[in-house]
Amino acid sequence: MHIDIIFQQILILSILIFIGIAGAKLEVISAAGKDSLAKLIFNITLPLMLLTNFSRISITPRLLTNSLHILLLTFLALAFMLLISWFISKAFRMPRGEASIFKTHCVFGNIVYLGFPLIAALYGEEGLLYAGMFQLVTNMMIWTIGVVILNQGKNLSILQNVRHILNPNSFAVVIGFVMFLFSVKLPHVLLQSFGGLGDSTAYLSMVYIGAMMYYSSLKGFLNRREVYIFTLSKLFILPVMLIFVLSKAIDFIPGGLDRIVIGVLVLLVAMPGMANVVIMAKIFGADDKLATANVAVSTVVSLISLPIVLLMIELLV
Repeated sequence: MHIDIIFQQILILSILIFIGIAGAKLEVISAAGKDSLAKLIFNITLPLMLLTNFSRISITPRLLTNSLHILLLTFLALAFMLLISWFISKAFRMPRGEASIFKTHCVFGNIVYLGFPLIAALYGEEGLLYAGMFQLVTNMMIWTIGVVILNQGKNLSILQNVRHILNPNSFAVVIGFVMFLFSVKLPHVLLQSFGGLGDSTAYLSMVYIGAMMYYSSLKGFLNRREVYIFTLSKLFILPVMLIFVLSKAIDFIPGGLDRIVIGVLVLLVAMPGMANVVIMAKIFGADDKLATANVAVSTVVSLISLPIVLLMIELLV
């Protein structure tokens, strides 16, 4: 992957984010409209993008092996991030409330609204296949492990957790992967209509991030050290540690690891804070204002950190 292409894609995404900020400032996108846009992306355009992507690629032994690798490595990577974030929160003696937000955000990044568009731009349909596997694992863990971390006395039932895990994106990945395994292709007319709408996800997601950043109420939170400890940990420390571990582990994995698998895994780990954690924090009575500050600050800094992480992947793995 040429470095100039990486910077070009980051620049494109940055421009779209600023368009979202401008749209919010000019009141073209209202606060309610921003939330509706998120629902449109999460429930319609993103599932269609994931589903049609599976229909655009044909199964090969290499792709199947890589898919299984990414499933296993995602579980291990998320567990690794949880362990390191626990140590960091203890080292800085974070109070319980701040520590819960810190650990949750360290484990769960913005893979939907920022990760998928960037993966699609850098690695194409194959990269999206692996990103879909990563999201499937994340969906299962955020409504189990994530709830345990954030929960402060308000328990969700098993049925409620299952409902969150079984969202349109999970269905799209499972159905698409089955189609991929059995080489089932969507009819041309469905591929064109679903695919065209799904392809809008990248643009709509960046506009949404810009609007979200504009409407974030961050007064009094930008001077809190936890925001910057999180940003440094999520965008730099954790990805660099993962790159180091993977570079050492490649020799012990039968057949090695495909560079695209490594690139997708590290890049998704290096995503800024997940916006949905803000909503979860509010539900469970955690510090949603701190969570909002985490998302806003880390998103801005990620425009600088992501090219650095991608460059390290190119040079070290």
